[in-house]
Amino acid sequence: MLFADVVGHEALGAKLRESARSSRVAHAQLFEGQEGAGALALARAYAQYLTCSQPGEHDSCGVCTSCQAHAKLQHPDVHWCFPFFKADGQEKATSEPHLSAWRDAMLDGAYLGVEDWLERLGADRKQLFISVDEALEVNRKLGLKSFHGGWKVWICWLPETMRVDTANKFLKLMEEPTDQTVMLFVTQHADRLLATIRSRVQRIHVPNLGLETAAQGLVDKFGIAPDLASSLAHVSDGNLAMALRRAKAGSDQPDLDRFSAWMRACWARDGQAVVQGSDDFASLGREGQKRFLHYALHLVRQSIVGHYGAHTLVRLTEGEQDFLAKFSKFIHHDNVLELRQALEGAHSDVAGNVNGKLVFVDLSLRVHRLLRMPAGAN
Repeated sequence: MLFADVVGHEALGAKLRESARSSRVAHAQLFEGQEGAGALALARAYAQYLTCSQPGEHDSCGVCTSCQAHAKLQHPDVHWCFPFFKADGQEKATSEPHLSAWRDAMLDGAYLGVEDWLERLGADRKQLFISVDEALEVNRKLGLKSFHGGWKVWICWLPETMRVDTANKFLKLMEEPTDQTVMLFVTQHADRLLATIRSRVQRIHVPNLGLETAAQGLVDKFGIAPDLASSLAHVSDGNLAMALRRAKAGSDQPDLDRFSAWMRACWARDGQAVVQGSDDFASLGREGQKRFLHYALHLVRQSIVGHYGAHTLVRLTEGEQDFLAKFSKFIHHDNVLELRQALEGAHSDVAGNVNGKLVFVDLSLRVHRLLRMPAGAN
């Protein structure tokens, strides 16, 4: 992957290239950024630049043997580590059975979300992790002589899914690195890593993309029409993984239908409908639940933005506009803050593996109270 393929982050890319040209490459680096911000894309572009035989000032050459191998995800000196589940009948828990799925995902682009990866693995209800066996396999691979005689690069996506015993194995690798080996960790939750690992890496913060940058990236890098790109960037808050997932789905109608039915049930305090909704919510799986709650937050925000006359900031489909024309009157300055906090709290609970049905029922009771709250009550 070339730096030219990365959306935004030009200054960060320049710093990474300068570190390579000046031979000031830290052997362990942590790229930390939220989903869709581009941390994985930057790590991939950096790996290609480090192993390129003819790197330029602004990018890898893209044509040498090394770059061609990168383009096919077949470079012998670049090794991958990612969360997976142990396949049935597999003696050791390693990523080997899932490498084909990983290559396919990376060939589709570096803006991969957890929900995308779960879907590719067919593992929506399985807990993904990085195992001790995988750490031992990584140790073996990094101990091999470099095929091309240059850098060996190891990229670990979502190291926060390591268990403590696994993290300790990787810690030993970091403390005793082999020659010309660089370890690139790509995390969405640096706070979940062992403190001893965080203290031994060079940390690279990858900020969220601005809405305009994300929208332009969707146009330039993925060929999405400008109006649709602007809408996708807005509903996804600049998260390119989510924006591309929505573009692939073609419509938010299922989520809109789910949200409108849920709001009607909450308003009417229809217990039977709420229970049925909780079953539907639970069936989405953890990542689907997080996506839906994010979408609900988007509609609440759009409701209040429209109230204050900032119509140029509103990014809605025709169906969403029709729904919010009726629904937005129930959202006002007295309840919007609590509603937002309730949705964000539910999102955190789901991310923390709290039972989805319980989260949905509790949230529904809170939403009922807030929707019934008249303007001027506080």
